[in-house]
Amino acid sequence: MSKKNSHNEEHSTQKRNNPLPWVGGAILILGLAISAGFYWSSMMTVQEVRFEDHKLVSEEKLREVEVPTGISPDSLNVMNIITQFEEIPYVERAAVDVEPNGNITIRISERQPIAMLVDGNQEMYIDKEGTLLPFTLGETVDVPLLYGFRSKSPGDTLKQSQFKAAADFLTELQNRPVSNATISEVAWTDNGIVALTNDNGVKVTFGKDSFGTRLRNWEAFYGEVIKQKGMEQMRSIDLRFEGQIVTREQ
Repeated sequence: MSKKNSHNEEHSTQKRNNPLPWVGGAILILGLAISAGFYWSSMMTVQEVRFEDHKLVSEEKLREVEVPTGISPDSLNVMNIITQFEEIPYVERAAVDVEPNGNITIRISERQPIAMLVDGNQEMYIDKEGTLLPFTLGETVDVPLLYGFRSKSPGDTLKQSQFKAAADFLTELQNRPVSNATISEVAWTDNGIVALTNDNGVKVTFGKDSFGTRLRNWEAFYGEVIKQKGMEQMRSIDLRFEGQIVTREQ
């Protein structure tokens, strides 16, 4: 009798330790979940397109790019949609996010103007890469006027080495609140960068390089000399010479 009971207990233990029923159940549940997911994905359609992170380009302009609705997100040609958005002059990059409900969010990374290029009667914003940007109905930008370059059509890019130097100056200027607040106009000339001050339009020559150093010198001169004498006493200021600042006074 004891041997028979021992056999029954061993058989019962083997049944309890057998993982196959649990594994089979888990696989069944996983299979049902996957099937439901595929079914839900096949039924999901794009109903709404939203835009985020744009200020300079209007939503009206963005909606000129046709993003199909009423179709599955998997059917969208995402790369073609991105390419169309990035053809808009102010759009540097675009990203397409599909939300859990199937709707689309377009995230916009915009080009940032560093100056307003003036060429005769034509005025356009321009970014640090030389891309010409049209005026928009959205947010305005407080940037210096830039002279000395021929403008083209919006979306075109200025590539000459002189503009690269001007862009380096304007970028450095943006990063220096004091300098940025005191300079209103910038021109590329035979002497390199020549700027006009906000106050009294005094000509300040910065040259063709070493803009970080020369802007620091300008800020020191402005704080130590201009604050005492007044800008109205100055006719021109030349910062091109190492170790000295040449001025012409009234």
